[in-house]
Order: sequence, then C-alpha cells, then structure tokens
Amino acid sequence: MNKKLQEIATLTSGVYAKPDYSPDTLYLQSVHFDEYGHLNPLLKPQLNVDGKTAKHLLNEGDILFAAKGINNFGVVYQAGFGKAVASSSFIVVRIKQEAQDIILPEYLAWFLSNTPAIGDFHRRQLGTTIPSISIKKLSEIEVQVPSIEKQHLITRIQQLRNKQKDLIMQLEAARESQIQQLLINALNN
Repeated sequence: MNKKLQEIATLTSGVYAKPDYSPDTLYLQSVHFDEYGHLNPLLKPQLNVDGKTAKHLLNEGDILFAAKGINNFGVVYQAGFGKAVASSSFIVVRIKQEAQDIILPEYLAWFLSNTPAIGDFHRRQLGTTIPSISIKKLSEIEVQVPSIEKQHLITRIQQLRNKQKDLIMQLEAARESQIQQLLINALNN
C-alpha cells in the first residue's frame, strides 16, 4: 500500500535558536549525527525550555529529517537522547495517531533516507544555493507501506548492515595500524 507522507504524519520545521546560559535542553543539528543516525554522545545541552521552545520539544518516535544540504537522512528521536529540540535544518515528522498501527518510525526514517524521490528534488534545483527540501515537497512523497513484519525485517537488516560497515572500518583501522607498525619495525632493523 502507498500513502502520501501527509496522510500518515504531520510535518513541522525545526526551530532556529541561539545557545542559552545554563541550558537544560539539547539543540539537535544534523552535524550531531553520524552516518548511521547515532547521536554524538558528548553533545551537551544548549537551550533552555521557554515559551518559544516548549512547543518544539521532541516526542519519542519523532523523525528528524535533515532537509538542508545534499546529505539528507531521517533519524528517530529516542527519549534516551534527553530533552531536545530540533534545529531549523530538520523537518520534524510525527506519525499521526491513526497511522501508528501501520507504520514504524524506524521504517519511515529508513524510507525517507533511501527514497529516490529525494534525489529527484535535488536534480530539479538549479543554481548554486544549498539544496533544501520544503515541508510541502516532503509531505507529498509517496511512502511505500508494507506489512509491519516486513518493516521490522527491513529495519533489522539495515541495523545489521550498519554494524557490518562499522566493524569493517574498525578492522581496516586495526590493519592499517599493524602495517604501519611493521614498516616502522622494518625501518629500525
């Protein structure tokens, strides 16, 4: 089954804010996430919740879609991140109550990160400005909604693939270190 994103989710923009003194809330920006959507664990709060930011506090399961630049990705907000607000580089995608039984946040984040429609938006933009996807354009994306079982399977395979890529990078770094040490040892003998 296919659904337009606006049928299954509400979309709002992140907020532009400046750092506060003695902050208690994270201000999430796209640079705070790695290529797998993991939040930098050393990130410190930058904002205080007030009238402006309170309505922008993220809920568990919200999807942050990096809408600016060429590296667009979706990541699911988890309460373990701490109290947080998304920056204006994100579009916050919140699955509607009536759609929560047909689509998983993790699957929707994966879909938004991998749909060819995002690349189509970039190809249509002309000029030298930083590419940006509007809420209106994103809300019109046609989302493929398979069974919940298939969504679980897709997200599990993606998690395993990310873990594999991470292990390969660690292995390559260890191998590089080993080769450099062998060369240094050879130089000294």
